[in-house]
Amino acid sequence: MILFKKTLAQKLESIGLKLNETVLDRCAAYYGHVLEANKHQNLTRITDEAQAAEQHFADAMALCRVIELPIGCRIIDMGTGAGFPGVPLKFLRGDIDLTLLDASGKKTEFIKNALADMNVQAHVICGRAEELGRQNLRESFDMVVSRAVASLPMLLELGVPLLRTGGTLAAWKGETFKQELKEAATAMQKLGCAETGRYTAGLGAILLIQKQKPTQEFYPRRFSKIKSSPL
Repeated sequence: MILFKKTLAQKLESIGLKLNETVLDRCAAYYGHVLEANKHQNLTRITDEAQAAEQHFADAMALCRVIELPIGCRIIDMGTGAGFPGVPLKFLRGDIDLTLLDASGKKTEFIKNALADMNVQAHVICGRAEELGRQNLRESFDMVVSRAVASLPMLLELGVPLLRTGGTLAAWKGETFKQELKEAATAMQKLGCAETGRYTAGLGAILLIQKQKPTQEFYPRRFSKIKSSPL
């Protein structure tokens, strides 16, 4: 993991973040868990050390350079997959109250076991955002983070109901992010949210979207409806 740690340290230093050796070791150890589990299940297509250090870890941690995260803030990583971007954020900011949500039981079981092995505390839930957003997790979080989950209009309907009023959804998007923002204009209006910032991340951007008023009870709709008729 020498190349992994060197790449991660250099990338973060280039954006103004310096990591101590303990955080670098934790990142390397977690990715070691991912690589081992990836032999038996499809967690990630990114296995190259340098590419993983940049795309899975550095790009996630870059959030801490573009928005202030209050001490102890509640963050949910929606559609976390193998634990990205939530787990790297937790390594950098151990004080955050992190929930990792995914609909795949195999993936959430992997995350639970990996974090337990590393003695890292986080809430790991196997479930669907569109269901939990109408139930006990509704308007519970200061921030929703999500990467490679859905188009922006769909992502907003899934994520915004989980936010308290004034909270922010941070979406890692690729090169088409400008087009997705245009397509999400109606969703933002109906869900009472607005873009408050965008920051370069790789070939794409981290989009920051703030919830400005409570979500109407009508949202989120069932996933089949969200998918077939995006806002």
